[in-house]
Amino acid sequence: MTMPQARIAPTSRGRIEYRISGTGPVVLILKGGHSTRTTRLGHERLVDQGFTVLEPSRPGYDRTPVKVGCSAQRAADALAELLDVLNIERASLVAISAAGHTGIELARRHPERIDRVSFESAVALPWDARIRRGGRVLFGPPQALVWATVRAGLWLAPSAMLRIQLGQVTTLDATGLVRDMDSATRRQYVEVYRSLWSGLGFLCDLEHTSSSDVPTLQPALIMRGVYDPSVPAAHAARLRALFPEHEAI
Repeated sequence: MTMPQARIAPTSRGRIEYRISGTGPVVLILKGGHSTRTTRLGHERLVDQGFTVLEPSRPGYDRTPVKVGCSAQRAADALAELLDVLNIERASLVAISAAGHTGIELARRHPERIDRVSFESAVALPWDARIRRGGRVLFGPPQALVWATVRAGLWLAPSAMLRIQLGQVTTLDATGLVRDMDSATRRQYVEVYRSLWSGLGFLCDLEHTSSSDVPTLQPALIMRGVYDPSVPAAHAARLRALFPEHEAI
């Protein structure tokens, strides 16, 4: 599937980069930390199922500046304005990983715009202090070296680098996972990791919160991998409390 062209939407908060493709009901995809305009996580296939897929670059990523909204609350308000600019009345929402707080706030602050929400390994609690400290160090100014090292490893020794990267996001045996991948799956993983870049966005993500525990009305699908050590089960538990009408898998 050809990747749609990146566009810029002018809003009162600043420009927001986005990609849009397909026709039909709109699905708004909020990709997680380090994801860029070229990070493809499979949601583009919704176009083949009759949906319009809208993928904005969150504040601090790609050409969406931090001033658009570094907090989850301001980012949510900016995304609601993006829907206004694009003449989209309502959308379904997918919030992935570090975009979890923004997804919560968008559903809570703009319920008239969001029909339903799907959370995929979504962060719903404040980040652990140790992770915040490490994230500020690695993905501040040194990030160019970090991502250059990852890309060099993917070029020179892709299987070894995939084992290292997957070892951070699963408790399963990463060596066995990489060994058992077919060539197409391995290529997809390599392309995802090659596409990553933190910009200033991940530093914003590290500070995100969604403090209100008032339940939210939209139906929600809450997905969490049981082998995922990066987002503990407590995050999914909070989402279940925030969205009483939910299905958890």
